[in-house]
Amino acid sequence: MKTYTKLPLPKDSAWDNTRFKWGLYFHWRIRYFFNGVYNIFRWIPTIYRDKDFDDYFITKIIQKKIEHQRKHLVECNRHTGVHYDNYWMTVLLNLLEREHDQFYELEKYDYVKYEGSVLESKITLDETTKYLSKYKSSIRRMTKSNLELEDKESMALLVGMHNQKRCRDLIFEILKTKSANWWD
Repeated sequence: MKTYTKLPLPKDSAWDNTRFKWGLYFHWRIRYFFNGVYNIFRWIPTIYRDKDFDDYFITKIIQKKIEHQRKHLVECNRHTGVHYDNYWMTVLLNLLEREHDQFYELEKYDYVKYEGSVLESKITLDETTKYLSKYKSSIRRMTKSNLELEDKESMALLVGMHNQKRCRDLIFEILKTKSANWWD
């Protein structure tokens, strides 16, 4: 799983005179044309891998857009809140990566080790209680909605599904509240 880190902020900004200014040397139509060509080549790998049958590809496009926008905002460094934008975009990229890898749904398998073939597997290490102790609030919520569950395997499955849903909800909550401020 890829882990994103915050991009380092440059010491100067796009308003400083230390950078090359395209506007002084090229007409705006020429700059827009070359910027459009650059965008086409930058998006070709993402569009090539895109399919129309799953929500995974919708969030992959959102992830790529946020990567590009974060890089642009940090490189330009034109406003005082760029470090907040950098932080929230990094959090969102990490959550999207966990959503794509189904991290929370599959996390319970890090605590259970199997031995043998697929048809005749035997559990050699079972630390499901250690996994469940990490998510006490999720267990309380699951016991309120599913009172008949006493099996810890079923509870671990429900906790993983609940945490994955919380991850998905948090992604769209961050997009809803923070993305309006992500502009240069």
